[in-house]
Amino acid sequence: MKKPAVFLDRDGTIIEDVGFIRDVAQVEFYPQTIAALRRLRDFVLFIVTNQSGIAKRLVTAAEAKTVNDYVVRHLAEAGVEIQEVYCCPHARDDRCECIKPNPYFPRLAERDHGIDLTRSFVVGDHPSDIQLAQAVGAEAVYVLTGHGQKHRAELQCENAIVAGIEQASERIVCLYAASMLRAGGVVALPTETVYGLGADASNEAAVRRVFSIKGRPANHPLIVHIGDTSNLTEWARTIPEAGLQLADRFWPGPLTLILPKGPRVSGVVTGGQDSVGLRVPNHPLALQLLREFRGGIAAPSANRFGLVSPTTAEHVRRDLGENVDFVLDGGACDVGVESTIIDLTSITPTILRPGGVTQESIEEVLGRRVPVVDVSEVRVSGQLKTHYAPRAAVVLTTAEALPQQAEKLREEGRRVRILSEDDIAPRELFASLRKADDEGVEVILVADPPNHGLGLAVTDRLLKAAAPRTPPE
Repeated sequence: MKKPAVFLDRDGTIIEDVGFIRDVAQVEFYPQTIAALRRLRDFVLFIVTNQSGIAKRLVTAAEAKTVNDYVVRHLAEAGVEIQEVYCCPHARDDRCECIKPNPYFPRLAERDHGIDLTRSFVVGDHPSDIQLAQAVGAEAVYVLTGHGQKHRAELQCENAIVAGIEQASERIVCLYAASMLRAGGVVALPTETVYGLGADASNEAAVRRVFSIKGRPANHPLIVHIGDTSNLTEWARTIPEAGLQLADRFWPGPLTLILPKGPRVSGVVTGGQDSVGLRVPNHPLALQLLREFRGGIAAPSANRFGLVSPTTAEHVRRDLGENVDFVLDGGACDVGVESTIIDLTSITPTILRPGGVTQESIEEVLGRRVPVVDVSEVRVSGQLKTHYAPRAAVVLTTAEALPQQAEKLREEGRRVRILSEDDIAPRELFASLRKADDEGVEVILVADPPNHGLGLAVTDRLLKAAAPRTPPE
């Protein structure tokens, strides 16, 4: 299968434009360059640069090659692979075939590296970069660094303009992820809570793939992520005043509203129920993706069913591998535990799952008591008695009993990890459980988990992680 690529201009795009560069000492990377290019790890990266200084005898070909080699080497040391540097040594008056915006170099990449130009991107600070993208059927991204601001008035595509390389990488991954979703693909996306395993909520076949990849029972409903409160009426049949109040206060944010489902919501998404969970996530990439996609994304956590939720893109890659069509890397999740789920399908609002919005905050908005309930049937995500479970056994104890328990287990030859108060902070909890597994820990001890505020969500996850495991049939 042909691969997507990103063709990067050099001067003014990934490094400062300081004129004709003859020596590596003149090379200055933008502070955001490395992180931005790391985000593009699923694309083949090329540099396409016009170096007319060679034709004008202001720079030698050898000097230009030394600088290009240095740029490639520096990026490689930071974990960014540049497949090839394409350098045009001619002046524009030479009328060569390789100078941008002529499509010569992308066509070479298409031939030599199996690139799908229609799924590729061109990034640069000059109108010729935009024209190059148009010439090969790629998507253009125009940065305002370098000469970008100077030539901005010449552009006819305002929506392709971004501030710099960081924003360019964000636009690329969101556009690509949106195209994957529209094609029925499955995409891992960052939210402020945990990473989600997303599909077009209107595409039943794509949603079924989510269930299959995750190993999730079909009667466990998925949360539909939407881009704005105004989208509520597209998915919910009725919205009580309490729902509007909570959405106004906490969206975007880690709160899921259970509402009567509208006619467009598939029973595959809701696990056959007549209600649907909806939320607007509070993560810039998730929101940008939702804007580009212009639909709802059905997404549970992006891990195997019942196991520890992922809070980084690397967690997703390790858990699900190539089963996921694309992983949108948005860094570590800020909240670190799943959203609070509140049921608004009856007269009395109830919390079905504690999460990133506290019970106290909800009660303050609604001006009434909102109980946390434990229902017998599966209504929402995370309601298994055993859930969020690492390979290691999780044991909850008291501060007084912990030293003796730890000593006894170690005398038995067990590898023990005691999680500190910092380790079980919401943002660190799942990462701490995963780290214990990575280190071969057999027993994880936790003393006196909190039971108020965000601690209620932490204790909920720990209780389920510590519950007796059901042996496989």
